[in-house]
Amino acid sequence: MHEFEGIIGAPAEMILEAVHRAPELTRRMLRGVIADAAFRQFTIRDLTKFGWRDVTPIGNFAYDYVLDDGAGAITIQVKLQRSERGTPVVRQGARYGLSEPVHIVETQKTRTGSDGQNNKTRPYRFDEFDILAVSMQPSTSRWDQFMYSLSRWLLRGRNIGEIATLQPVAMTPNDFWTDDFRTAARWLRTDNRKNTMTDSNLRAKKASNKSIPRKSWNDR
Repeated sequence: MHEFEGIIGAPAEMILEAVHRAPELTRRMLRGVIADAAFRQFTIRDLTKFGWRDVTPIGNFAYDYVLDDGAGAITIQVKLQRSERGTPVVRQGARYGLSEPVHIVETQKTRTGSDGQNNKTRPYRFDEFDILAVSMQPSTSRWDQFMYSLSRWLLRGRNIGEIATLQPVAMTPNDFWTDDFRTAARWLRTDNRKNTMTDSNLRAKKASNKSIPRKSWNDR
């Protein structure tokens, strides 16, 4: 008997049946909770082999975990890749200023509210966590697969210091996304790029366009 069965006062089969019959929103929220648990079970367990420790304090914070390898603590926010009707969402990267198709993750807090000055508190801010860990289970069918990026590289929201709710996630590792947590940690500590992934891509496009020689009127 699991401890949670005693807390709820119901057997596992009844709990699972209740989840199975629950509305889609409830089941979606549960999958987000499972993604959080999967990060602990798979990623953190593997990182302990390399000297990382889970030093997450007790309480409610804008981050889910704090990990430390002796070189400094890193805060992590875990989210689940967005899906609709059981299918992972894929969008054209062009709408985000990117060249390749992307997956999507929704980054906002569960509870809504305001700070008394008509500023919504549900969106995350860039200074609230260091690394975004996105569970890719909807597209990989595996709970041990994550993609990582730095919060400072995410797309900006409408207000100053605010992270946009919907973020594009690269389908394969690139300069801004990696499937290895230690790589993301190294980026955090050594890569001083302050631009978002879109800023960098747009600059690359401009540089590429400038390198293409323009035709003269005689060549047209």
